[in-house]
Amino acid sequence: MGPLIVVVAALGALLLFFATKAGGATVKEPVPKGTGGNTLDGIINSNAARYGVEVALLKAVIRTESNFNAGAVNPASSGNAFTSYGLMQITPILGQEYGIVKEYQNVTEPEISMLMQPETNVRIGAWYLGRLLSKYPFDAAIQMYNLGETGYNSGRRNEDYLTKVKRYYNEYKPD
Repeated sequence: MGPLIVVVAALGALLLFFATKAGGATVKEPVPKGTGGNTLDGIINSNAARYGVEVALLKAVIRTESNFNAGAVNPASSGNAFTSYGLMQITPILGQEYGIVKEYQNVTEPEISMLMQPETNVRIGAWYLGRLLSKYPFDAAIQMYNLGETGYNSGRRNEDYLTKVKRYYNEYKPD
């Protein structure tokens, strides 16, 4: 069933791409219904408040990670513990740290489905981002979200990622 998730995610991304191009406008944040019936804005707002992360920053990270595609799967790392899923591109490793996944080396299809649910995905992402922001300076925390703390601490950097998040963050910040 793993390849099915990749196919569904790819089809969703293509549909989003063509819908965006056909309408001539940039799709910033579709508002899908989550499994609990909450809008994406409601999910973002409640988790921003719960974990002390600005709403604008959560939206910026979601836009950078998945362009608001709840079915997004990172194809660069498909098939291992570093595969990332959903709006905030949550890995099974992070899912295990949060308590959703039992063993990240043997993640199950039901656990993957849980990680992809908007409520769960944004909750884990906001929790992790809030934790990073409480321990590190803004720029480091944002890059750690993308690279992981170990990756960042080993000298890896992703300046393009940081630039995108900051640009979107400034777009979403209230005047």
